Amino acid sequence: MLGQAAFAQESQVSGLQATAKSSPTDPSAALALGRALRRAGHPVQALAELRRGIGVSAAHANLVELLVQLHWEVARTQVDRRDFAQAMTACQVLGKLPAAVAEGHACAAEAHLVWQRSTEALNETALALAKDPKCYEAKLAEGRAYEFAVDPSKAEASLRAAIALKSDAVDAHVALGRLLVRNGRHDEGVSELRRALQMDPNGPEALYELGVAVAPSAESVASLDHATRERPSFSDAWLALGNQQLASGRLIEARRSGDAALHADSSSVGPYILLGKVALADSRPEDAIHAGEAALKLVANSAPAKLLIADGNANKGELDLALEAYQAAWGLDHGDPTPLVHAAEACHAGGRDTSARAFGMKAAQEFPRWGPAWAVLGDALAAQGEKASAKDAYQKALAGEGPVDKDAVQRKLSKL
Repeated sequence: MLGQAAFAQESQVSGLQATAKSSPTDPSAALALGRALRRAGHPVQALAELRRGIGVSAAHANLVELLVQLHWEVARTQVDRRDFAQAMTACQVLGKLPAAVAEGHACAAEAHLVWQRSTEALNETALALAKDPKCYEAKLAEGRAYEFAVDPSKAEASLRAAIALKSDAVDAHVALGRLLVRNGRHDEGVSELRRALQMDPNGPEALYELGVAVAPSAESVASLDHATRERPSFSDAWLALGNQQLASGRLIEARRSGDAALHADSSSVGPYILLGKVALADSRPEDAIHAGEAALKLVANSAPAKLLIADGNANKGELDLALEAYQAAWGLDHGDPTPLVHAAEACHAGGRDTSARAFGMKAAQEFPRWGPAWAVLGDALAAQGEKASAKDAYQKALAGEGPVDKDAVQRKLSKL
């Protein structure tokens, strides 16, 4: 196969372009460049180069394996674009090649996973493995399908089987690392992701997954930054990077990351939410509200967008509008205590401690381990002169989970 060229992306594109230009009749050069362009997030250029390679390979009847890889890359490019119809068409072409029937079914499984159709994907992997029990791509797709089907045990078994079939293939290591991290086996998952990066130091997927897994940390920021340099259109990596920059107060960098995420994917609410949070931190509540409204145009029931609008109105002093939006955000997502906590904080800041107490009590009842809920409840109780209850709330805030300014809470306790 193609060795390290198979793993190339943005940092190696220019070199591979020079190679392909100097060897215009070499289909392996076209494959290496096409794959690099795909992984760097340039699907249109990747398809053009891969199709050129397919045309060139017609003069090399003995390069069956290479032709299979070229068609695979065309299909993967369509999968990356989330174009199910074009991906299935490419898979059908692949499956008609000599000795590539199993690969055609494995490819179709990957196409079904574009729409998270795990049942259909597993049907295709079963057909692939019936043709070739040692088909690495089928085992990889099977593992990913079981992950979508929320069956982590089977997903892990399939991914480990894929690694056993082709231990030097990066994708299965990345998928296994992500699976383990998401299922509470953090250290094992991180080790697997590091193994993937040893094999492919510039792989955007592995860099992103590792960056998310070890966040927040300097290593995470470096890994995510590296991922965005290798794939400038990697919106999720830009968002993860921007949120860490925002948390550390680096507003200029966070805004730059948000803009890059929006440029990469303007159909998602994530970039608008990040840019809105940056605007709030930069004392631009009106811009935050506009960002939230833009997000709602894309997803009308977005709780983060409603929360952003609520925070913006609270910062402007429009408390009634803020409370309406906080209640809407809570109604859309009962798994997030933030709207209740922020509503309580806004009411306390506005001198409405009866309402602050009600919101704080609701947050503490719904999320009894959430420190910020107890902290704001303590503020409301202290303001109403209920010192014993406030002391108990502050102590629970100190013992709870989540972001709490423990020094500030301790000072409030001392005053009581």
